[in-house]
Amino acid sequence: MGLRGKIFTAFFTILALLLGGTIHYTNSQTTEFQTAQITGQLRSTKIRFEKKFESERANLLKLVRTITSDQKYRSFLQQVKDNYFSFAEEIILDTNADMVFVVDEDMIVRGVSSPSKGSKLKRDEYLATILEHVEETHVDDLLGEILETGKNTSRVLTFGRDLLNTVHVPLKESLSDDYALGVVSVGIIIDDEWVNDLLKDEGSDIHVIFYIDGRPVAANAPEDLSWAFLKAARGGGDESFVFEKERYIGLKGAFERAGRPAGYLFVASLDKAMAPFVSLQWKIFALGVAALVFGLVVILFLTNRIVFPIRMLVRGTKEILDGNYDYTVENKSRDEVGQLARAFNSMTGGLKEKEQIRSLFGKYVHPSIVSNIMENPGNLQQEGTRRIQTLLFSDIQGFTTISEGMDAEHLVGFLNEYLGAMAGELTACDGILDKYLGDGIMAFWGPPLTEGNHARLACDAALGMQLKLADMRRDWQARGLPPIHARIGVATGEVIVGNIGCEQAQDYTCIGDTVNLSSRLEGVNKVYGTRIIIDEATLDMVNDHFKVRELDTVRVKGRDGGTRIFELQGFASSAVSKPEDNFRRYADALALYRAGGFTDALKGFQSIKDDPPASIMAEACRHLIEQPPENWDGIRTLTEK
Repeated sequence: MGLRGKIFTAFFTILALLLGGTIHYTNSQTTEFQTAQITGQLRSTKIRFEKKFESERANLLKLVRTITSDQKYRSFLQQVKDNYFSFAEEIILDTNADMVFVVDEDMIVRGVSSPSKGSKLKRDEYLATILEHVEETHVDDLLGEILETGKNTSRVLTFGRDLLNTVHVPLKESLSDDYALGVVSVGIIIDDEWVNDLLKDEGSDIHVIFYIDGRPVAANAPEDLSWAFLKAARGGGDESFVFEKERYIGLKGAFERAGRPAGYLFVASLDKAMAPFVSLQWKIFALGVAALVFGLVVILFLTNRIVFPIRMLVRGTKEILDGNYDYTVENKSRDEVGQLARAFNSMTGGLKEKEQIRSLFGKYVHPSIVSNIMENPGNLQQEGTRRIQTLLFSDIQGFTTISEGMDAEHLVGFLNEYLGAMAGELTACDGILDKYLGDGIMAFWGPPLTEGNHARLACDAALGMQLKLADMRRDWQARGLPPIHARIGVATGEVIVGNIGCEQAQDYTCIGDTVNLSSRLEGVNKVYGTRIIIDEATLDMVNDHFKVRELDTVRVKGRDGGTRIFELQGFASSAVSKPEDNFRRYADALALYRAGGFTDALKGFQSIKDDPPASIMAEACRHLIEQPPENWDGIRTLTEK
C-alpha cells in the first residue's frame, strides 16, 4: 500500500471510529437514560394502581360499615334473618359495586346481588356461580377467618375467571362483639373498563395487563397483544424483552393471597421512546458521512502535494542505487518537502563525488579496502592487528628474457593484459590485491575483508589463475606473443594487518614471516619445476577439497625451521594428467629420502618418468650419496630466494 493509501486508510479509520464510537456511546447512554425513565414511569403507574385499589377498598369499606352499623338496617336484618337478598341489593346500589354476597355464621350464602349490567348470566345462573366460587378454598378460608376474628378485611381476590378488588365486613349483633354472625363481601371487578378509566387522563404509552394463571383478564391493550406480552415476559420482576423485533421494558407484580396465581404487568416500548433520538442519530450519521467525504477530498488534495514529491524522491533513490548520480529532484516549494528535495540533490552531489573518489582510488587500492575506509574512516589510524591470513605471491617465469624481446609500449600492454586477467581471478575469489611487484602479484585473504575459508579461496584463485593463463597462452600464440608461465606460492599463518606508512602516505597491507614464506614458496617452484606450491598450514585448512602432492621439507632463506611443501595440482573432482601410481611411488621414495635411504630413494624417484619434481629429487639423492651429510634431518636447505 502506498503512502496515499495509508493516509486515506488512517483518516477513514480514525473518522469512522470516531463517528461510530460517538454514535455507540450516545446510543448506549440514551438507552440507559430512557430505560431508567421508562422504569420510573412504570413504577409511578404501579403506585397509581395501588392507590386506586386502596381508595376503592377504603370507600367500599366505609360505605359497607356505615350501612351495616345503621340501626334501621339492623332491625331489618332481624326480621329477615334467613333472606339477605334485598339487603345485598341495597348495598350494591349504595356502593355501585359489581358483586355483593352475604354469608351467615355457618358460611351459607344468604343473599346475593343481581348480576351486573354487563353480565350475560341469568339470576339463577349467577347465584349458582357465586355459590360455586364461595366454596373455593381461598374464599372459604378468608370468610372463616373474618367470622372468627370479627375484623374487616380488604384484598384482591380471584373469583372464578374474574379478578376483584374486595372488602369483607363482619355482621355483628353488637358493634362491640369480637365475633361475627355473618360476612358481607363487596367486590369491584378489575376489567378493561376499570383499567382504561384509571389511565384516561394520563396520555401514557404504557400497557397495563392484569392476569390470572397467565391469562389476561383486564388490559388497555388488545387481547392478542396482552397474551403476547405475558408470554414474552415470563420472568419475574423488572425485565427487558423483545417482541416482534421491538424492545420493551416490563414491570411485573403479584397479588399475595389472591387465590390462584394473579398479578399485573406494566409494559412500555423502549424503541418507541428512542425513536426521536434514533432519527437524530441518522441525521448525525449523515452529517458524519458528508464530513468524511469532504475530508477525503481535502486529504486527496493534500496528499497530492506530499505524495508526488515523495514519489520523485523514491524514484531518485532508485536511480542513485542504480548508479545514476546525475539524477536531480525538481521541487521549488518552500515547505518541508521542498527542503527535503534540495537536501536530496545536495546528497546526490556528495555521493557522486564520493563514488568518483571510490572509483579512482579503487584503481590503486583494492575496492574492499576503499569501501572499508570510506565506511569506517577511523580505520585509517596507524594501528596493526595480528590475524591469521593466507598470502599468495605469483611471478612470471623468465620475464626478463621476454621483456628484452619486446619494445616498451608493447611490453606494458602485454603485461597489463596479463595482470588484469590475474586480478580478475583474484577478485572472483574474494582476494585482496595488495600490490603489483613489477610482473609479480601479492594478494591476501582473511578477516575482516574476506569471509569464509580464506585458505580454500586462495587455492581456488591460484588454480583459476593457472587455468586462465592456459587459455590466454593459446590466444597469445595465435597472435605471435610469447606463451608465458607463472609460478605461485601460497602460505597461511599469523601476520600483522593494518595501515603501514606515515601520515602523508599509507598502505593497507600485511607484514610478517608468513608473507616472507609465501614469497619464498613462489620461488621454490623454480627448484622443483612446479607451478603452485602451498604450505602445510594451508593444506590443513582446505582438507580434501583439492588434489595435493607432498614435495619435500625445505628450509627457505630467512627461516631456521623446516617447512613441508605441497604441490597443488587441481580440484579434488578434476582429472590429473599424471598417473596416480606415480604419486604413490613419489611418496614412498620421499619417505626413504627422509629416512636417509638415499640409494633406495634414488631408485624410487628414477622410476617416475616425465615428472620434474621426481627428477629434481633424484638429483638431490645423487648429491647426498656422493657427499653424505653428517646430521641428516630430512630437511633440504635452499640458499636462493
